[in-house]
Amino acid sequence: MIEIDGSFGEGGGEILRTSLTLSALTGKPFKMYNIRAKREKPGLQRQHLAAVRVVKQLCNAVTKGDYLGSTELVFVPGRPLEEGEITYDVGSAGSVTLISVAAIPILLNRNVKLTLIGGTDVPKSPPIDYIRLVYMRILEMIGVKGNVILVKRGHYPRGGGIIRLEDFKGDPHKFEITKFGELQKVIGIAHVSSLPQHIAERERSSAVQVLRRITDNIEIELDVRINESEGTGITLAAIGESTMGADSLGEKGKRAEKVGEEAAISLISELKSGGAVDSHMSDMLMVYASLFGGKFVGAKLTSHASTNYEIIKKFVNRQIEVKGDSPFTFEAK
Repeated sequence: MIEIDGSFGEGGGEILRTSLTLSALTGKPFKMYNIRAKREKPGLQRQHLAAVRVVKQLCNAVTKGDYLGSTELVFVPGRPLEEGEITYDVGSAGSVTLISVAAIPILLNRNVKLTLIGGTDVPKSPPIDYIRLVYMRILEMIGVKGNVILVKRGHYPRGGGIIRLEDFKGDPHKFEITKFGELQKVIGIAHVSSLPQHIAERERSSAVQVLRRITDNIEIELDVRINESEGTGITLAAIGESTMGADSLGEKGKRAEKVGEEAAISLISELKSGGAVDSHMSDMLMVYASLFGGKFVGAKLTSHASTNYEIIKKFVNRQIEVKGDSPFTFEAK
């Protein structure tokens, strides 16, 4: 059984999510202790417990310690679920996108539909539009297609968002994503839920003003919703040979113009890094490179990425090399 110190490195929920995914796919059980020990609220919180429970169902695992606040977990994967429907309510505004990133590799080529209820656009996690505009485009580059359906948005603190994951198919292959190439265009989505439409319009206008420093080919849609949890934000994706993304969420007292400007400046920074994928995609792509063989250049070797690299080595029997910092090269042979 693989033993993992959950306080290692970045010491957050990503250690747990990566371990769950790789355990389910490799069949290797693990024991994790000191889960989120350095955090203000240590142990499994609702979002982390949701990831455990969802992956548990996806691979018929036997577990010990999967309860709120637990700082120790034993996870023994069983036979993968081949078909069925799973619905899981996080019970808070906990990020459903982070749970989906853990689940999607396991859903591949299985007739399983997964519905998640919780936060779709919340701090410290990729917004749902990043998953749709950036993450899924990168997966298509390595041979994976699937549907990420946004049914309802959920913002902090109310949550209540709904996404559905289905029809993930493909034949993932060894890949090489080492250059972004020439910028073709920037696409994006500015959204508001239960707020005036002009907020999203101002976010878009502000982002466009900044993005014109690098291109005039800009297509940012508006997504205006009512009777959903109150919130707003913008997600941008730069399209070249690869795809890079950036985003910003609104918050009380933060002007819409600032939200749009933040996302645009962040995207330009990612593009200037020399990476082929952005700093957020880098740690997520490591899992696929390690499973199927791959090489990519990431914008920045974040603490999340460094920690992920160490966890991956415990589960996957490949020669893995990481070179550089900003940008950095990850290769799994």
